[in-house]
Amino acid sequence: MLTRTFIAAALAAAGLAAVPSTAYAATAAYTPERVCGKGFHRVKDGHRAMKTKRGAVFGHVYLMYSKRSGKNCVAAIKTAFTGARTTTGAYLEVKGGGRSEDEQRYRYYAETGHIQGAWKCVRYAGWTRDPDNRVTAFGGRKSWGNCKG
Repeated sequence: MLTRTFIAAALAAAGLAAVPSTAYAATAAYTPERVCGKGFHRVKDGHRAMKTKRGAVFGHVYLMYSKRSGKNCVAAIKTAFTGARTTTGAYLEVKGGGRSEDEQRYRYYAETGHIQGAWKCVRYAGWTRDPDNRVTAFGGRKSWGNCKG
């Protein structure tokens, strides 16, 4: 007990907190499962980092699927500039089916609508920009995949 008290006092004296930052906590509250809704799960080969041309990661894009409804969803979740309204978008296309895109100035994430896609190939993408709208981070899969339900 004395050791914990000593460590806590030392951290406080150094100006360090033993709790995550507000930006991290806000981003951590948004999971792709929460964004897309009940029953949606991450699919194999359905995750990409949203990277700038120089390799900086501004977030992650997830392809989600609901076995029960047969629908797909894409969530583009920011990890950089969270809380700031920056251009953020998500894209989903089902081969021979529907297409959904969402792009606005969001604080935490963008999400496509739910599109029927059981046993159909899909492709997806997500992107976000810095607050000055100069640098874009992109991630996704341009080729068709996840064709087996």
